[in-house]
Amino acid sequence: MPARILLIDDDDVARELLLSLLVAAGHQVWELPSPIGATRIILSEQIEVVILDIFMPQMNRDKSAKMLRENPRMQGLGIILVSSCSEAELRTLAERVGADAIVSKADARSRLTQEVGRVLRTRTRSKAPV
Repeated sequence: MPARILLIDDDDVARELLLSLLVAAGHQVWELPSPIGATRIILSEQIEVVILDIFMPQMNRDKSAKMLRENPRMQGLGIILVSSCSEAELRTLAERVGADAIVSKADARSRLTQEVGRVLRTRTRSKAPV
């Protein structure tokens, strides 16, 4: 199921790789080299999933993800953290900010689109009427 995705990563090479994987899977993708301007794009383009590198000079670690998760207008937003740090560190950060998934950059080719699909299915079910 194609999604509307915002990809935020300051590393041009990594961002290009992740972008190509997502576009090849049929997703519509917006990209930013920093979290600056993310809220505007998320709201105006009705973004469903944000893929966020957690190590960026502008907002390091979990600050960006926390800001997104705490914004009441973005409660249905899926958040996937990506990084080249250890999986244990990624899991800890994801738990702290309420991210939906993690993907190591080393595993992006094999796991990124799979995790996007899982997050979309989970978010869709949680929004379904009871």
